[in-house]
Amino acid sequence: MPAMNRVRVGLIGCGVIGPTHVAALALDGRAELVAACDLDLARARAIAPAARLSTEWRDLVQAGDLDLIVVATPHHLHADMACAALAAGKHVWIEKPLATTPADLARILAAAEASGRIAAGVFQHRFTPLVRRLHDLVALGHFGAVERIDLRFRCTRTAEYYASGPWRGRWDAEGGALLINQGIHSLDLACWFAGEPQRVAGRVERRRLACIEAEDAAQFTIHCRGGATVAVDIANDGLKDWDGRMHVACSRGSFTLDGFDKLLAIELTSLPLRAEIEALATVEPDAFKLPGKADYGHSHARQAADVITAIIAGRRPLVAVADAAHALRAVLGAYHATATGAEADLASAAFTTGYRRPDLSR
Repeated sequence: MPAMNRVRVGLIGCGVIGPTHVAALALDGRAELVAACDLDLARARAIAPAARLSTEWRDLVQAGDLDLIVVATPHHLHADMACAALAAGKHVWIEKPLATTPADLARILAAAEASGRIAAGVFQHRFTPLVRRLHDLVALGHFGAVERIDLRFRCTRTAEYYASGPWRGRWDAEGGALLINQGIHSLDLACWFAGEPQRVAGRVERRRLACIEAEDAAQFTIHCRGGATVAVDIANDGLKDWDGRMHVACSRGSFTLDGFDKLLAIELTSLPLRAEIEALATVEPDAFKLPGKADYGHSHARQAADVITAIIAGRRPLVAVADAAHALRAVLGAYHATATGAEADLASAAFTTGYRRPDLSR
């Protein structure tokens, strides 16, 4: 990989999350947004007025003056774009979810491995200072082994929200609904603490919204490598705007998070470390004010800096695609378990090549 001190970026997709990526990259003096692509050129021009614009994503993939492609399009387009960019020798940073099927996820992982390029997925909440420090302490054994995580998440997404894009709430385009778009952030943190998911048992449902094909509620259990379990209760309930709680129970301690940046409780035998975490929890995490909904958080800039550093230094990013794949596999496992009526083995051929989506119309 040739040495560089400046990364030339092309953005594919200038919709809802596009301005957040533009702002995050602009905060890093080592990144330059050279080109932007969207079917709506006016929308692209509004957020990237100095960039070269195109309506054809292949123009960016094949461009000789770009180092990094950011894929921020509707979900079902991610795999083709990311694989083409990697094959063309580009680094990629892919919005969540990486893909909408196990087969497309496998394509991305294989393309990343074959290319030798940096391939990262977007999970910005791993970069919240409180969450990162807690993860460090768990990894170092200060809490003991993670035994169980209880994850409860509520939000509201209305019929108007799903009508805002023809791809939303559809199995063939969004790949699902509540889990694959909103709940996946909390699932990523749970899998980061608990370990790689191996099996998923439970089901998803459509309780409230007749305007979508996919789920607006889910209750399932993830069995992770190493023995930890994650109990998941997620719903688009029409009552809460965005409310998530995660309790992480370990063999020698525990902690409870409210959302992605608030500490509700902690049990830890080391009083100095406990005091450190409690002090960190009082620090406002929004050092980088970026455009977008409050639920995005403000850590896109931290993750952008990590991706840029990984490219320049030739090191692994904190959220490589292999890491970002864990939460996606858990989501797809919940869908597959619902469709088959049986526990989903995430390493099996039946899941990888025989993946099934549930029919929630009944």
